[in-house]
Amino acid sequence: MKYLRPMEDIPQSAEATAAPRPWWALALSGLFHPLLIPTYMYVLLMVINPFLFGSNDLGDQRAIITLVMLVLYTFVIPLISVLLMVLLNMVGSVMMEDRMERIGPLLLVMVLYFWVYYNLSQSNDVPTIFSSFLLGVVMSLAIAFVINVLDKVSLHTIGMGGLAGMSMICMLFFGSQGIGMGGITLSLGLLVILIVLIAGLVGSARLALGAHNNTQIYMGYFVGFFCQWMALLFYF
Repeated sequence: MKYLRPMEDIPQSAEATAAPRPWWALALSGLFHPLLIPTYMYVLLMVINPFLFGSNDLGDQRAIITLVMLVLYTFVIPLISVLLMVLLNMVGSVMMEDRMERIGPLLLVMVLYFWVYYNLSQSNDVPTIFSSFLLGVVMSLAIAFVINVLDKVSLHTIGMGGLAGMSMICMLFFGSQGIGMGGITLSLGLLVILIVLIAGLVGSARLALGAHNNTQIYMGYFVGFFCQWMALLFYF
């Protein structure tokens, strides 16, 4: 009579044993993808003070054109480029779980973002504070590229650290102003607290997905936050 192995002794495939990924973590990771952070920062500055960009409000034609171009060059083109790398087997997946797979996409995005920063910083329609933000993004990408040689770092928390840092800078420059939302005015101090809380949730989401460890998460926050203040010193 053949010996029958108990079911628990039979090795399962990776797909069968892998725990399902939390939907909330996937949703937060997508909603606050690092490629979307420049767009969020532009919208935030437009809501705080649209006159910075020579517009009356976010609905102005000039503001909409700038928004569309920003989304195109900082989100759509990098995303398509990474997808092409996946199709050409240059990258295993869009998740880029292996740090060596990140080298090509990081270099491409860093060069593209530097091009965006350089061109916008030369425009009289772009305020210095937004140019400073973009410089901080480029600096953080460069540092992430160097760190990636030795270890992974969370690009999501780099983006959220940069967003939190710039929101504090906005409070420093526009502290007396608020954000009008219908009949309610949201203070910039409350906005900073909200962004910091969201940044914490995004970090928790990356941990829940098993994409990073604690060190990589905190390192990302530090790099993003630090680079925004360093870029501010360069301009001011």
